[in-house]
Amino acid sequence: MGRSFVPEGVMPALVTPFTKDGDLIEDGFKQVIDYVIDKGATGIVPGGTTGEFVYMRTEERKKLLRLAVEFADGRVPVVAGTGQTSTEATVELTRYAADIGCDAALVISPFYLRPSDKGYYEHYATIAQKTDFPIILYNIPQCTLGVLNSNVVEDLAEIDNIVAIKDSSGNIPATMELIQKLKGKLPVLIGHDECFLSAIAAGAKAAILASANVIPHIWLEIMDKVHKGDINGAMDLQHSVQTFSRLITRLGGAPPAKAALKMMGIKAGKSRLPLDTGGTFTPELKDEIRMELEKLGLIESLNHPPIEKNIDLDELFESFGVSPAALAESSGAGSSFDSVRRGSGSNDKVSVAVAVDGKHGLLAHAFVRLLTRAKIGHEALSVILEPNLPVKPASIMVPVKPIKSLRQASFFYGPVQSGAARAVAGFLSTGKISQEELASSLMILAIDVDLNTRDRRAITAAAEDAVSKALAAVWG
Repeated sequence: MGRSFVPEGVMPALVTPFTKDGDLIEDGFKQVIDYVIDKGATGIVPGGTTGEFVYMRTEERKKLLRLAVEFADGRVPVVAGTGQTSTEATVELTRYAADIGCDAALVISPFYLRPSDKGYYEHYATIAQKTDFPIILYNIPQCTLGVLNSNVVEDLAEIDNIVAIKDSSGNIPATMELIQKLKGKLPVLIGHDECFLSAIAAGAKAAILASANVIPHIWLEIMDKVHKGDINGAMDLQHSVQTFSRLITRLGGAPPAKAALKMMGIKAGKSRLPLDTGGTFTPELKDEIRMELEKLGLIESLNHPPIEKNIDLDELFESFGVSPAALAESSGAGSSFDSVRRGSGSNDKVSVAVAVDGKHGLLAHAFVRLLTRAKIGHEALSVILEPNLPVKPASIMVPVKPIKSLRQASFFYGPVQSGAARAVAGFLSTGKISQEELASSLMILAIDVDLNTRDRRAITAAAEDAVSKALAAVWG
C-alpha cells in the first residue's frame, strides 16, 4: 500500500457521549463531529484515549467507528482508534476499520502487560503486515506505563504503511528526540495539548488533541502563525488557551472536554464509570472551565450586576448580624459605632468601604464575630501580604456580594486580597498612621468586585487603588 495517508493539521481525539446508564448517544456524537468539522478540523479520531475506548466492548467500538464514518460523510479523514491489549485483537479491529472506510488507524502501545522493546516492534510490525492499512503509532506512557523508545520507532519507520507517530508523553525532550531522529522518515504528531506550540515550532507535522473537541480552530491558527514565522503571535495564542489545555490534560481528558461542550450546547453526555464520578470533575472545576470558555468567546459571559459604588456599612453589618444592637445584646458591650471612622473608595472594578476603630471598641466585637461566625457566602479573610505576614493595623476583608462559586472566590480571595494588602502596606509607608494607632487599631474592609472582569491582574490593581482611596479618606 505504501504511505497513502498523510496526517496534517489538527484532528480532535473525539469524546464518546454516553448516557448516565452508559449507552452511546448517537446524535450527540454527530453533533461533536459536525462542530469540529465546522471549526476546521482536518480529521477526526474516534475511539482513542479521550474516547474512553478502554471502557468499551469491541462491538461497541465497531459501532462507534461505523458512526464516525457515516457522520463524517467524506468531509474529513477518519483515523480509527483500534489499539487493544493483544496484537491479534488489534489486527482484527484494524481490519474492520479498513473495511468500513476509515482512512488510518491509531494504535496505542500494548498496556497492562508491557513487552520489551522487541515486543513493541513485533506488535506494530505484525499489525502493519497483516492489515496493509495506514498505521499511526501511539506513545502515551502515562497510560501504558511503557515508553515507545525512539530507536524502536526508527526501525518501525522503515515499514511502508506505518505513516506517523503520535506522541502524547508531554515530555518535550522526548518529543524533540523523535522529531530529530525521524526527520525525513516519519512525521511526528503532537498529542499533548500543553506542548503544542513547542512541538509545532520544532517540526511536528500535525496534532491529535483532546482539547480540539472544543478549540480546533485556535490550534489551527497557532499552527498557521508558526508556519508564517509569526512566533510571537503564536505564543500569545498558546498562552490564551494554556489554562484550558491544562484543565483538559490533567483532569482526565474526557470529563472536562465533555463539560465544555455541554456548556456550548453540544450533547456530549457523560463518561463511563469509574471515570465519571463526583471526585473526578467537581462543580468548582466546571466553574474554571466556564470561565476559560468565556475568555475564549465560546460561550456568553455571565452577566453579573455592577458593583455598589456607595456601600452602606450599617446596612451591611445589620445583614451580617454585627449591628450595634446585635453586638450589645450578645456581648454586653456598648451599643454604638460612634467612635468608628469610615472611608470609601472605588473605581470601575472594585468598591471598598472601610471601618476603623480601636481594639477595645464595639467594632472589635464585630471583627471577631465576622471571623468566627461567618455568614455563608460572606466569609471574612485576614488581609495578608504573604503567608504568616498580616498587615497592620489588623485587617479583615468581607465580600459585599455572596461568594457562590470557586470562580468568584478565586477573584475575591486571591487578587483582591493581594491588592488590598499592597494598598495598606503602601499607605503605611506615607507615615500618616502613628505607631501607637497602628498597634491599637483594627480595620474591616467591605469589598465589592466586578465579577464580569476576566483579568486577575486588573482586579489586583483595581483593589489596590480602591483601598488606597478608602484609607486616604480615613487618615487624609
